[in-house]
Amino acid sequence: MAELHFLGICMPTGSRPKIDVVSRRESERLPVALTAFAVGGDGTKFSCSICDVSDTGAMLEFGETGVVMLPPKFEIALANSEARFSAKMVWREGRRAGVLFCL
Repeated sequence: MAELHFLGICMPTGSRPKIDVVSRRESERLPVALTAFAVGGDGTKFSCSICDVSDTGAMLEFGETGVVMLPPKFEIALANSEARFSAKMVWREGRRAGVLFCL
């Protein structure tokens, strides 16, 4: 069996320790397809789709670059509904953004 020498430690190459992947999510994500608007503090609306949702947050996808122009905290308004949710942006990647619901 081959050995790996690293920083003075000799380990057989077949005995690498297992690494468990830990999820930081507090609740399960559910896929959805909801039309919504991200509403900035000045009332500016950006059309978006809610792609998945959990008890604590959601993933939004914007059809334009509107996500870049949003403040860190904003509201999500569901289309064809009076429902509104306060949200905080936690990540952005291209046209997608992850938000945490604020109480």
